[in-house]
Formats: sequence, C-alpha cells, structure tokens
Amino acid sequence: MRLSENIYLVGSKDYGISHAIDSGVYLVDCGVTLALVDAGGGGDVDRLVRNIEAEGIDPSCVSHLLLTHCHSDHAGGAFGLRERLGCRVCIEEGEARIVESGSDDDLGLDAAREGGFYPQDYRFTHCPVDFRLRNGDTISCGDREFKAIHVPGHSKGSMCFLVDLDEGRALFSGDVVFPGGRIFINNLPSSDLSDYRRTIGRLAALEVDMLFPAHGVFRLSGGQRDIDTVIENLQKLKIPPNFT
Repeated sequence: MRLSENIYLVGSKDYGISHAIDSGVYLVDCGVTLALVDAGGGGDVDRLVRNIEAEGIDPSCVSHLLLTHCHSDHAGGAFGLRERLGCRVCIEEGEARIVESGSDDDLGLDAAREGGFYPQDYRFTHCPVDFRLRNGDTISCGDREFKAIHVPGHSKGSMCFLVDLDEGRALFSGDVVFPGGRIFINNLPSSDLSDYRRTIGRLAALEVDMLFPAHGVFRLSGGQRDIDTVIENLQKLKIPPNFT
C-alpha cells in the first residue's frame, strides 16, 4: 500500500494486509536501497516479502531493518527478514539484548499471552542485532539518513526514527505517539509515564509533516501538531489519552 512518494505500508493487522499479530511495517525508498521500519510478529514473513514485490520493488534491496522497540508484534519477524533479505537489524542498545536472547518475561510475552494479545503457542524467535542505537545516532541508508530518537515510556528502549524525504519530513513513532495526541502505556514494568514526561521533549520542534505510528491511522500532513499536543499535556501534568 503506497502512502506517499517514498513510503509504503507492507504489513499491518489493522489494515488486514498481513498476519494478525503484525504491527505496521513500513518500507522506505532510500534511492539505491530500502529500509524497513519494524518487522511484524513473524507469523508470516513471506507475506511481507510478497507485499513488497507487489509494489514492483525488489525485496533484496532492503539493507536496514529499524526496530522501534522489542515487543513481539514489532520485532518477532526480525529473524525471518534478516535471514531472507540479509538486512542489518538496528534497535536501541538496551533492548538489543532482549531481541537477541531475552526471556518471555523481558519481552512482556507472558502477560500479553494471558491478556489474549498473542496465541498461547506463540514463540518469539531471537535475532542477532547488527547496530545498537543510542539517542541521536544516525543510520545512513542509500541517500537518506534516519535519526534515532530515544523516547522511553511505552518501553524502556522505544525509538522514533526521523527522516527527510522529497515529500516532507517523516517520523516513524512506533508506539510512542499517535494521531489525536495519544500515547501508549501498558500495564508492564517497562512502561512508565514518568519516562514519557522526562523525554517527550525530544520530539519538540522537529517540524514533522508525516506521522507514522505502528498501529491505527497515520498522518500525511500536520503530524507535529499531534506530537505537540502530547508534549503540552505532559508539561501540564495532564495524562494524554491512551491508545488502548
């Protein structure tokens, strides 16, 4: 599903275009190479690849997989995509260990299965990480540069990725910020409103045009307004509406 000149949605349970446990999976055309943002849950990696091919794009040109965080619906497909495409996996340094060897408790899987978010037989496939990211790091992909912005709150290692494209400035916000000024707090030890308050200012004054969260609707213009609403509410000690 082509969303803009250089951005495609190639996976999403919300839009019914991939497996039922997949977050949004975005493909970004970076010129000679491609980047994927998030990997879905791993239930059907082949379908993600077929969706890329259906856009007339060669999946073997994917050089980087940028993971917004370690939760299974975002990172569970990383192993399969890395094996299939040879792409380099990038994630925040603290959550790299979880993707590589973390327990179900580290992943929040035990609670998620109990809450019905995943089937009881779902298993996370651990994956080597090629790049461990810190706040402010840049990832060069083709003729584009993605800036990694660490905004813990939904999880300790949640990253947003900022990139300038011909059609405007895009922020891939994972589960950090959503249209309508919403955030995403889970009932897990790694999810913390105080972390949001402490770091949400990192998203101020970015002049974001397009806002692409990992679930639900996205913005093709005016994305900074949604971000600013969250920042303003947290600065006033208001609790923004939660995604769930």
